[in-house]
Amino acid sequence: MPIVTTDQNTTDQKKFLTTEELQTLKEIQQQTQSLIIELGEIEMTKIQIEKRHKSAKSFLDELTEKEKNLTNSIFEKYGKSNIDPETGEINKLD
Repeated sequence: MPIVTTDQNTTDQKKFLTTEELQTLKEIQQQTQSLIIELGEIEMTKIQIEKRHKSAKSFLDELTEKEKNLTNSIFEKYGKSNIDPETGEINKLD
């Protein structure tokens, strides 16, 4: 039966990636970091847009209420009428 021996020098040697493999690994790590930053910026922009959207919807609700109150006030004062918003002329509806 043959005896299998190993050369200690070959098993104890450290192994390294090739220069090309190491460069590719570093590029992937750098691109991953860039992507993480980009996704964070996108998320922050999304949050800001959501806040602006919520604020705009709230302002629309306020404007709608203001218009409704003005319309009711005008109808109470002048009756059912058409109003020219440019001149303020009131044309009563029959």
